[in-house]
Amino acid sequence: MDKLISVAKNEVFTSEILINKSRFLCFIHHIEDKTEADNFLEKISKEYPDARHICYAYRLKNVSKASDNGEPSGTAGRPILQVLEKQSLLDIIAVVVRYFGGIKLGAGGLVRAYTSAVTECLNHAKKIVWEQAKVYQIKMDYKDYKPFLLSIKNRKIAVLETDFSVGASLIIVASADEKIEHAEFIKDTMYAFEGQE
Repeated sequence: MDKLISVAKNEVFTSEILINKSRFLCFIHHIEDKTEADNFLEKISKEYPDARHICYAYRLKNVSKASDNGEPSGTAGRPILQVLEKQSLLDIIAVVVRYFGGIKLGAGGLVRAYTSAVTECLNHAKKIVWEQAKVYQIKMDYKDYKPFLLSIKNRKIAVLETDFSVGASLIIVASADEKIEHAEFIKDTMYAFEGQE
Protein backbone atom coordinates (compact mmCIF):
# COMPACT_ATOMS: atom_id res chain seq x y z
CA MET A 1 0.00 0.00 0.00
CA ASP A 2 1.66 3.22 -1.18
CA LYS A 3 -0.77 5.72 0.36
CA LEU A 4 -3.66 5.84 2.77
CA ILE A 5 -6.06 8.58 3.84
CA SER A 6 -6.94 9.00 7.50
CA VAL A 7 -7.56 11.80 9.97
CA ALA A 8 -4.93 13.74 11.90
CA LYS A 9 -3.20 11.97 14.77
CA ASN A 10 -3.71 12.95 18.41
CA GLU A 11 -7.04 14.65 17.78
CA VAL A 12 -10.63 13.62 18.42
CA PHE A 13 -13.13 15.09 15.99
CA THR A 14 -16.67 15.47 17.32
CA SER A 15 -20.11 16.52 16.19
CA GLU A 16 -23.71 16.25 17.39
CA ILE A 17 -27.00 16.03 15.54
CA LEU A 18 -30.57 15.86 16.85
CA ILE A 19 -33.14 13.69 15.03
CA ASN A 20 -36.69 13.33 16.40
CA LYS A 21 -35.43 14.17 19.89
CA SER A 22 -32.67 11.53 19.80
CA ARG A 23 -29.12 12.88 20.22
CA PHE A 24 -26.36 11.37 18.09
CA LEU A 25 -22.84 12.30 19.22
CA CYS A 26 -20.07 11.23 16.87
CA PHE A 27 -16.38 10.82 17.76
CA ILE A 28 -13.72 10.14 15.13
CA HIS A 29 -10.11 9.28 15.90
CA HIS A 30 -6.96 8.01 14.16
CA ILE A 31 -5.92 4.51 15.22
CA GLU A 32 -3.13 2.20 14.12
CA ASP A 33 -4.18 -1.15 15.58
CA LYS A 34 -7.04 -3.04 17.25
CA THR A 35 -5.74 -2.21 20.75
CA GLU A 36 -5.99 1.53 20.04
CA ALA A 37 -9.52 0.99 18.73
CA ASP A 38 -10.52 -0.91 21.88
CA ASN A 39 -8.95 1.72 24.14
CA PHE A 40 -10.76 4.57 22.39
CA LEU A 41 -14.07 2.72 22.55
CA GLU A 42 -13.56 2.07 26.28
CA LYS A 43 -12.79 5.75 26.85
CA ILE A 44 -16.01 6.87 25.14
CA SER A 45 -18.03 4.22 27.00
CA LYS A 46 -16.74 5.51 30.34
CA GLU A 47 -17.53 9.11 29.42
CA TYR A 48 -21.13 8.27 28.41
CA PRO A 49 -22.21 5.43 30.71
CA ASP A 50 -25.88 6.43 30.54
CA ALA A 51 -26.16 6.36 26.74
CA ARG A 52 -28.78 4.07 25.21
CA HIS A 53 -26.42 2.84 22.47
CA ILE A 54 -22.72 3.25 21.66
CA CYS A 55 -22.25 2.02 18.10
CA TYR A 56 -19.03 2.06 16.13
CA ALA A 57 -16.98 0.94 13.17
CA TYR A 58 -13.29 0.99 12.44
CA ARG A 59 -11.07 0.30 9.45
CA LEU A 60 -7.44 -0.73 9.61
CA LYS A 61 -5.24 -1.77 6.72
CA ASN A 62 -6.00 -5.46 7.24
CA VAL A 63 -9.24 -5.61 9.24
CA SER A 64 -12.53 -3.80 9.78
CA LYS A 65 -15.22 -4.19 12.42
CA ALA A 66 -18.68 -2.74 13.09
CA SER A 67 -21.09 -3.00 16.02
CA ASP A 68 -24.80 -2.14 16.32
CA ASN A 69 -24.62 -2.33 20.15
CA GLY A 70 -28.27 -3.17 20.65
CA GLU A 71 -29.71 -1.30 17.68
CA PRO A 72 -31.55 -3.50 15.12
CA SER A 73 -29.07 -5.54 13.10
CA GLY A 74 -27.47 -3.61 10.26
CA THR A 75 -28.88 -0.19 11.22
CA ALA A 76 -25.86 1.37 12.95
CA GLY A 77 -22.44 -0.27 12.72
CA ARG A 78 -22.66 -1.17 9.04
CA PRO A 79 -23.86 2.29 7.93
CA ILE A 80 -20.99 3.86 9.93
CA LEU A 81 -18.51 1.52 8.24
CA GLN A 82 -19.95 2.25 4.80
CA VAL A 83 -19.29 5.98 5.26
CA LEU A 84 -15.64 5.24 6.09
CA GLU A 85 -15.38 2.92 3.08
CA LYS A 86 -17.03 5.41 0.73
CA GLN A 87 -14.48 8.08 1.69
CA SER A 88 -11.60 5.54 1.39
CA LEU A 89 -10.50 6.17 4.97
CA LEU A 90 -8.19 3.77 6.83
CA ASP A 91 -6.65 3.64 10.31
CA ILE A 92 -9.77 5.29 11.68
CA ILE A 93 -12.54 4.63 14.19
CA ALA A 94 -15.95 6.32 14.32
CA VAL A 95 -18.09 5.97 17.45
CA VAL A 96 -21.68 7.24 17.63
CA VAL A 97 -23.30 7.68 21.04
CA ARG A 98 -27.10 7.74 20.95
CA TYR A 99 -29.42 9.14 23.59
CA PHE A 100 -32.94 7.93 22.82
CA GLY A 101 -35.48 10.74 22.63
CA GLY A 102 -38.63 8.66 22.96
CA ILE A 103 -39.56 8.52 19.27
CA LYS A 104 -38.71 5.35 17.34
CA LEU A 105 -36.97 6.06 14.03
CA GLY A 106 -37.49 2.71 12.31
CA ALA A 107 -34.77 0.79 10.50
CA GLY A 108 -34.48 3.23 7.59
CA GLY A 109 -34.47 6.21 9.93
CA LEU A 110 -31.68 4.70 12.04
CA VAL A 111 -29.53 4.00 8.98
CA ARG A 112 -29.96 7.61 7.82
CA ALA A 113 -29.30 8.96 11.33
CA TYR A 114 -26.04 7.05 11.88
CA THR A 115 -24.90 7.81 8.33
CA SER A 116 -25.62 11.51 8.85
CA ALA A 117 -23.87 11.60 12.24
CA VAL A 118 -20.61 10.21 10.82
CA THR A 119 -20.77 12.24 7.61
CA GLU A 120 -21.29 15.46 9.58
CA CYS A 121 -18.30 14.71 11.80
CA LEU A 122 -16.05 13.85 8.86
CA ASN A 123 -16.99 17.13 7.18
CA HIS A 124 -15.09 18.91 9.96
CA ALA A 125 -12.27 16.40 10.41
CA LYS A 126 -8.76 17.16 9.22
CA LYS A 127 -7.85 14.60 6.55
CA ILE A 128 -4.24 13.59 6.02
CA VAL A 129 -2.54 11.49 3.36
CA TRP A 130 -0.01 9.00 4.71
CA GLU A 131 2.38 7.53 2.20
CA GLN A 132 5.06 4.88 2.06
CA ALA A 133 8.30 6.28 3.43
CA LYS A 134 11.75 5.27 4.64
CA VAL A 135 13.62 6.28 7.79
CA TYR A 136 17.34 7.03 7.53
CA GLN A 137 20.22 8.14 9.70
CA ILE A 138 22.50 10.68 8.10
CA LYS A 139 25.72 12.22 9.47
CA MET A 140 27.40 15.41 8.31
CA ASP A 141 29.70 18.19 9.41
CA TYR A 142 27.93 20.83 11.45
CA LYS A 143 28.64 23.42 8.72
CA ASP A 144 26.56 21.34 6.30
CA TYR A 145 23.52 21.19 8.59
CA LYS A 146 21.78 24.45 7.58
CA PRO A 147 22.43 23.96 3.84
CA PHE A 148 20.97 20.46 4.17
CA LEU A 149 17.79 21.85 5.79
CA LEU A 150 17.46 24.34 2.93
CA SER A 151 17.94 21.57 0.37
CA ILE A 152 15.02 19.53 1.73
CA LYS A 153 12.65 22.45 2.32
CA ASN A 154 10.32 21.72 -0.61
CA ARG A 155 10.85 17.96 -0.70
CA LYS A 156 8.99 15.15 1.04
CA ILE A 157 11.65 14.80 3.71
CA ALA A 158 11.30 15.57 7.42
CA VAL A 159 13.80 15.61 10.28
CA LEU A 160 12.69 13.42 13.19
CA GLU A 161 15.70 13.76 15.50
CA THR A 162 18.96 15.69 15.63
CA ASP A 163 22.16 15.17 17.64
CA PHE A 164 25.01 17.68 17.64
CA SER A 165 27.43 15.87 19.98
CA VAL A 166 29.79 15.04 17.10
CA GLY A 167 29.03 17.09 14.00
CA ALA A 168 25.37 16.74 13.03
CA SER A 169 23.60 13.40 13.18
CA LEU A 170 20.00 13.30 11.96
CA ILE A 171 17.20 10.78 11.80
CA ILE A 172 15.09 11.67 8.78
CA VAL A 173 12.02 10.26 7.09
CA ALA A 174 11.63 10.52 3.34
CA SER A 175 8.98 9.55 0.83
CA ALA A 176 9.81 6.30 -0.92
CA ASP A 177 10.10 8.38 -4.14
CA GLU A 178 12.90 10.54 -2.73
CA LYS A 179 16.54 9.69 -3.45
CA ILE A 180 18.62 9.93 -0.27
CA GLU A 181 22.41 9.73 -0.63
CA HIS A 182 25.07 9.06 2.01
CA ALA A 183 22.48 7.84 4.51
CA GLU A 184 21.97 4.61 6.42
CA PHE A 185 18.55 3.05 5.88
CA ILE A 186 16.76 2.16 9.15
CA LYS A 187 13.20 1.03 8.36
CA ASP A 188 10.11 1.38 6.18
CA THR A 189 7.18 3.35 7.59
CA MET A 190 4.10 5.40 6.70
CA TYR A 191 4.33 9.16 7.13
CA ALA A 192 2.18 12.23 6.51
CA PHE A 193 4.20 14.72 4.52
CA GLU A 194 1.14 16.85 3.69
CA GLY A 195 -0.63 18.72 6.47
CA GLN A 196 1.74 17.53 9.17
CA GLU A 197 0.60 18.19 12.73
